[in-house]
Amino acid sequence: MASIPEKIFTKASEVDIDHIVPLAHAHRHGVDSWTKKQRRAFANDFDNLVVISDKANHAKSDKAPHEWLPLCKAYWCEYGKRWKHIKHKYQLIFTQQEQAALNSLAKTCR
Repeated sequence: MASIPEKIFTKASEVDIDHIVPLAHAHRHGVDSWTKKQRRAFANDFDNLVVISDKANHAKSDKAPHEWLPLCKAYWCEYGKRWKHIKHKYQLIFTQQEQAALNSLAKTCR
């Protein structure tokens, strides 16, 4: 499980464990037909979990990369790669806007 590098946290109450690809987003893009066991596996997949500030988690909510990005631009490349990995791993549907945003994020990779 990776952390989005925003700042150093000193209180557990300041952080959340978040899904890179949010559960509600995944539900709208292919998960709705899965079994309960498959949904549980997706929800608990460490590849899809990240430590994030509670404020960023609330701002992100169930948004895709074309709707929300981490404040730390240095993390955009990794965020885009992880988003694509999870969507491919679980064969979830990409929208055109989402794919365009991911293409832009890929340009931040060095």
